[in-house]
Amino acid sequence: MSANYDALSRSIRIELDLTGTCNARCPLCARNYKHIDVKYNERHLNEITDQLDQFPNAKYVHLVGAFTEPTLYRNIYDLCRYLIKRNIAIEICTNGDTHNPEWWAELGKILTERDSVYFTICGSTQELHEIYRVGTSLANIRANAKAFREANVHKVDYIQHILFDYNAHDLESGGMDELLEEFSNINLTQTLYRRDLSVYKNSFNLDKMLITPELKRKYDVIIESAKKKWQDKVDGKHDYDIDCRSFHNRSIHIDQFGRVYPCYIWLEESRKEEWDLDYKKIKDFEYECCQICEKNCKKLMDMWDLEIL
Repeated sequence: MSANYDALSRSIRIELDLTGTCNARCPLCARNYKHIDVKYNERHLNEITDQLDQFPNAKYVHLVGAFTEPTLYRNIYDLCRYLIKRNIAIEICTNGDTHNPEWWAELGKILTERDSVYFTICGSTQELHEIYRVGTSLANIRANAKAFREANVHKVDYIQHILFDYNAHDLESGGMDELLEEFSNINLTQTLYRRDLSVYKNSFNLDKMLITPELKRKYDVIIESAKKKWQDKVDGKHDYDIDCRSFHNRSIHIDQFGRVYPCYIWLEESRKEEWDLDYKKIKDFEYECCQICEKNCKKLMDMWDLEIL
């Protein structure tokens, strides 16, 4: 069996970028990396579904995107209908400030009990929310989420609240209690961190809006260890084992041009490096972008209950 066929046939989770564009300007987004030049591209629905047909065992499609807002894809209704027809569960992660309540109500009518929609909100007031979710309106998000929730009988709406250093106190506020009560499900996460600020095109106030010092310390330990192990590998000093989460989770990432990557980290780190669908090369640590998944680094992440960004 070829590496190409094996990678496609074994994949059950697919993360899909749809357009290469977004209405928000979140500072930590990979769109802001100096080495990233995100170009708009919107493939025809038939091109996307034809590609997805090559994944016969797909069970989950995540419309999240490394660089994009998925609900800006013009044919997302029909894409969802295709996935539902194939009994593929749909996960949409959105900033929620697109279109209008009528549009969101229609999406609510389409999605099933297998699906989920995460509305990302980072504060109970517009002032707090827009510190990170730049360019989005909390009032619009709440109205759109309400319309979706009222149209969908399956209660598959989530509020995804990301905890930053600046908004931690807000979790205990009456306004946040009221906001959390509006949604059927709650998903609270910490800010993820992997990069130093030098990779970003624009400067911003790290102390004000990003991560707690303790979380940064832990990630820094992992990052420095990963960099050292890659350099040891390059210098021929030592071989290391890669614990590839993509391989274990049988997941794959497709960008807005239809190019296939093992994961979004590869996409963000190695946009100029093609992947030949061969996991053996990943396991043999042939790619620099895989350094964060070195086995001992992964053990530290598991021990500290951290996620890869």
